[in-house]
Amino acid sequence: MKKKNGFTVILTALLLMLISFQIVLADQLTPIKKNELPHMLITSNPLIVVHATTEFDEDRVAVKGINKVIAKYKGNKKSIIYLVSDQSKEGYSNWYTKNRSPDYELFSEGGEHNLPLRNDEVTIVGGFFGSYDGARGCHTLAIRDAIRMHFELSDNPFTVHIPLEAIYFWSEDTQTRKKIIDLNIKSPSSEIAEIFDRFAESYFLVDTWSDVTEFSHPYVGNLNKKYKTGGPVNIDRFTFRLYLNDVLVVEPFGHGPRQVLLKLESVTL
Repeated sequence: MKKKNGFTVILTALLLMLISFQIVLADQLTPIKKNELPHMLITSNPLIVVHATTEFDEDRVAVKGINKVIAKYKGNKKSIIYLVSDQSKEGYSNWYTKNRSPDYELFSEGGEHNLPLRNDEVTIVGGFFGSYDGARGCHTLAIRDAIRMHFELSDNPFTVHIPLEAIYFWSEDTQTRKKIIDLNIKSPSSEIAEIFDRFAESYFLVDTWSDVTEFSHPYVGNLNKKYKTGGPVNIDRFTFRLYLNDVLVVEPFGHGPRQVLLKLESVTL
């Protein structure tokens, strides 16, 4: 048997190193900017992707919907922001979006952010959906901070698009997600009323953080040293309207002057 010469051994080693390097790169995200806030998001209706990872969405419930929304945004050349809770090698390998090149990648332990959202609408996908005792959903905190940041820069009404196929819920709420997605505008009004009975109180409104009922929990982590808290998002300062596919499904909640439209979307994207 012939012995390999030194050159062959070196070439083989280099090829193996290159393959290993490419595998590592395949897991990495390659944003235009990393951990750096944009000066201003001027694109109308930017996309925020919250924790699209098997660390939380073990069954990849939302992966198809998230990839569909991202592809649409890429095609329309609109701003895309990934909120990433684990920027280690393992964290990136768990991140499951097909597209690895957002405009911005920001560290976000719990969905918190300080994105400058002067624009009048935003789309937020990922998870977890819902904020209530024992379940502080990162997706819902991302909505809260989007609302807060918008009204720091504008007095215009603010719309949050919530495409349910691209969002994962807590395990105990997966049936609620399925029921809403299966609804359509022709569904009996009694069925719609049953699903959305006390929906805001169950998923959005919390009264354990202050004397006034808040929308979602605030950020209570300690890893995001760059994060800046702002004013409260509560029912005294805001009025919220909840829609399903542009149909108002509950009475407005809150009585403040700042107007927020929460648009659940169950239709195919």
